[in-house]
Amino acid sequence: MSISKRLKAIAKYVDGYESLADIACDHGYLGIYATENYGLKKVLLTDINPMPLASAIKNTNNKNLTDIITCKLGDGLAPLTEDYDVITISGIGGILLKEILQKDLDKCIKAKRLILCPNTDLYEVRKFLHENKFIIFDEEIVFDYKYYEIIICNYVGKKQNYTDFELKYGPILLQKKSKEYLDYYKEQIKLFEKQITFINDSQAKEKLSIKIKEIKSILDNNL
Repeated sequence: MSISKRLKAIAKYVDGYESLADIACDHGYLGIYATENYGLKKVLLTDINPMPLASAIKNTNNKNLTDIITCKLGDGLAPLTEDYDVITISGIGGILLKEILQKDLDKCIKAKRLILCPNTDLYEVRKFLHENKFIIFDEEIVFDYKYYEIIICNYVGKKQNYTDFELKYGPILLQKKSKEYLDYYKEQIKLFEKQITFINDSQAKEKLSIKIKEIKSILDNNL
């Protein structure tokens, strides 16, 4: 079973915990890999779509992990009838991910760790976490045909002092400024500077101009 760089990066944050619920599990690769490599004792794989879940069931059976891994069809966190140490949600848009968290916020609060990797709208996800008193204690960006940002967080019951700028660009990513992070924003600068020359609407142009200035402030002397 081949597993992507993105899923390997997510899986390592499961280390040290015993149970995992992987929401929108697709073919189940993440849960299976984490079970085999990090000694999980209880895993739930869920998906709203029957076809990928059938693939997850088949892959689980092929690996002889049915004593540890359970597969359930269902929407979001609805299939979780027990508590899990870690909840992972990846491979979906940020708005949908936020809606899933909101719908079953009590289950997210009970979890010891959330690992989130939305494909889009990272700002909206971080803003939701901030408003609902979660702390973002680690972040990572990985390149796997495209760039993915991974957010690792848990509920602390107290609002953190995140600025809007940090919610846009990642409070921990801003501290780390990894090579992948800098490479991503160097690419964004090139793209936006090309786009701005074709924009006629003054408001849209100003908005993009502000974003370019923000990104340049992140890169500092790394351009």
